[in-house]
Amino acid sequence: MAQAGKLNRDIIVREAINLLNEEGLAAVSLRRIAARLGASAPSLARHVGDKAQLLSLVSRTIFGEALARIPSGLTGDAWLEAFGHALRNKQRETRDISTLLASVPPDEGNDRLTVQYLHNLMRDAGLEGPRAQMEQTAIQALVTGWMTFEKSRRAESFAARLPSGDAFDESLRALITGFRQAKG
Repeated sequence: MAQAGKLNRDIIVREAINLLNEEGLAAVSLRRIAARLGASAPSLARHVGDKAQLLSLVSRTIFGEALARIPSGLTGDAWLEAFGHALRNKQRETRDISTLLASVPPDEGNDRLTVQYLHNLMRDAGLEGPRAQMEQTAIQALVTGWMTFEKSRRAESFAARLPSGDAFDESLRALITGFRQAKG
């Protein structure tokens, strides 16, 4: 068994993400993670709560890792485009991301921290207020929908019918351009 002092929230969440990527969301449980860490499920629960809280932490961590990929110093539309690409790349490498996002229940504490982190990044990029929030949300919806499409069993068939291999990039740019035209 792992010594209680060696377990912490970050280690547990990282192991949950590893398990998610190796075996899928259905395999993620406190019991499975505990076994991988040489600990007991109740000892993990003291750090991360129940499975719903753990999945909220996993989702927040994955989103935070995507945000960390956005190059510093970008502003406005360049930041929004980098946000879209960073989020897509992170979702692309994360197994069962669509199911995870659909199944994570609201968690006031984690949600507040995530929103504050995102707000600070957007403010630094010169993107503030309800309009900027709507633009970020629309890009997030495009990315998540696109990844659901890309990861489906029919993705190859659908992709073959797209006019170009850059369809995501074109769609993201069109969305951002549309924001400016609608504002204008």
